Amino acid sequence: MTRAVSCGLVLAAVGCAGRLPPTPPRPPAGRGLTVTLRWSAPIDLDLYVTDPSLETVYFANPRTRSGGVLERDARCADRAPGEQAEVARWTAPPTGRYRVGVDFIETCRGRSAEGVYRLTVDVDGQRREIEGRGRRGEREPAVLEFTVPAEGPP
Repeated sequence: MTRAVSCGLVLAAVGCAGRLPPTPPRPPAGRGLTVTLRWSAPIDLDLYVTDPSLETVYFANPRTRSGGVLERDARCADRAPGEQAEVARWTAPPTGRYRVGVDFIETCRGRSAEGVYRLTVDVDGQRREIEGRGRRGEREPAVLEFTVPAEGPP
């Protein structure tokens, strides 16, 4: 499924559980690109965002040459009760296609074999969200793909 947004951001859900829900209008969140993975189950998920030059920002490569930064890496060892999040951000994202992946690393204290997550992509104040389900031992290398347009929003 592909859906276009007024700023030209194109999102495609690829093999993920759930669908692209309608998102209510929100005030502009600022310039740049932010990808956020959130969940609350006692599990360790990892966020992977591959930029147009095919470099991936993730826990083992927290800074990319294109300016991507993994600002937050949630791990079982650091886990507090409640929502967890991993965040990747570009202040000046390169134009082109991006791919987002999610990896279910481990259960925290052996409690859950799966958990629901929400993936949010913000590009220059335009937001899209999807929900998915992570399962122990599964890596989803292409949960979401999107394009950052050459020109900004109107």
